[in-house]
Amino acid sequence: MRLAVVHKRFDRLGGAEWDCYETTERLAARGHDVHLVVGQCRVPPPEGVTVHRVPVVRVGQLAKLLSFAAAAPRIWRRLGADVVIGYGRTVGQDIMRASGGCHRRYLADLASDRGGRESWRQWASPYERAMLAIERRQYRRGASRKILTVSSLARAELLDTYPGLSPAAVEVLPYGIDVDRFRSVDHARARADVRRELGLPVDARIVLTVGTGFRRKGIDLLLELWRRNPPAGAALIVVGNDQRLEAWRRAARSASGSVCFPGPRRDIERWYAAADAFVLASIQDAFGMVVLEALASGLPVVTSRMVGAAEVLEGALADLVVDDPRDGPSVHAALERALDPQMRGRLAEAAQRAASARSIDAAMDDLERHCDNLARTGRDADG
Repeated sequence: MRLAVVHKRFDRLGGAEWDCYETTERLAARGHDVHLVVGQCRVPPPEGVTVHRVPVVRVGQLAKLLSFAAAAPRIWRRLGADVVIGYGRTVGQDIMRASGGCHRRYLADLASDRGGRESWRQWASPYERAMLAIERRQYRRGASRKILTVSSLARAELLDTYPGLSPAAVEVLPYGIDVDRFRSVDHARARADVRRELGLPVDARIVLTVGTGFRRKGIDLLLELWRRNPPAGAALIVVGNDQRLEAWRRAARSASGSVCFPGPRRDIERWYAAADAFVLASIQDAFGMVVLEALASGLPVVTSRMVGAAEVLEGALADLVVDDPRDGPSVHAALERALDPQMRGRLAEAAQRAASARSIDAAMDDLERHCDNLARTGRDADG
């Protein structure tokens, strides 16, 4: 099949970006004629993939958003692709890969949590209004032939937020994980190297969190925990990027325990291998690919039911899932359990089993099936 994959930014940092990269690479490796329609390539494209650059206005967040949304469809229509797979803020693709949650729901939750000032800021922001306008068009009935969400939580949220959608058009295709990528790391060496790099004692316990856009990822909630009473005396390591990274680093100085912001890292496997537990405190997350990465590294994961990946945490791991990440005492207690030395072996085994059940190859088989069905039926059959 000739397949077009569309994303504003081609990278491997970030859940949606990682999913787009892996999808592009693996579909090409399976012999498909893959064309990447992209505004910016931050990493080299996989072998055998043809790149088509979208002319994006480079100045201003709003201009970037709107220029890509307007220009990308003109490029992919010229390719004659059997199926177009869209990530992010574009309209008219055959498959919309809904890697993130509903932006409308996220803003509503944020405003509810932070009050009227946040609601006013959203209403006044041209960028937020443009994001919501594009999202409304994306989720009109018939805008995409198939919408693939990454979790049952994300699917339910989408249908609840946009009731005009046909439930039959929205299916769940969870992320998969390349377990070998994370198991092949020398954990003992990584533990020693990371602690030396951060200036931590060799026996320090580390709680890791990974993400981009720290407010959405609940980093403020974790900082509040570390200001009051660091769980099990552990250090909190926040790997990832944010537009206000330096402000977050300054805020961490008020913590009573060690908090480090090493920034975005491409050797992320080493950071998982160095940690003792993982936490994802997002107030909204359609899935949270980092949860699978942590599990593949054998880490116990503390998260909440507001994160789609909580669906994969069963058995001993289910006891580490809290109802709400804003419930500080519950998160603190869950982290204490995750860091309990007597639980370490049991939780590591459960983590490895959970990751092994989410094969990247199985996920690609399902995506290939969707593409094949849409290519065979043709666009006219949907109308």
